[in-house]
Amino acid sequence: MKVTCLECQNEFEVKEKVSLKDTLECPFCGIELEYKGKDKEGKILLEVIEEEK
Repeated sequence: MKVTCLECQNEFEVKEKVSLKDTLECPFCGIELEYKGKDKEGKILLEVIEEEK
């Protein structure tokens, strides 16, 4: 499936099967995104994982 990074807006392919709360890393900017599932229209929902400081 293809996803769009919330940080850098680049689109990248995720080859492995993902489940809820799986972590994806953007190959362009390195930010970590959490897979939140899909909405009613089938759009992929992602959330940026905040790094603890």
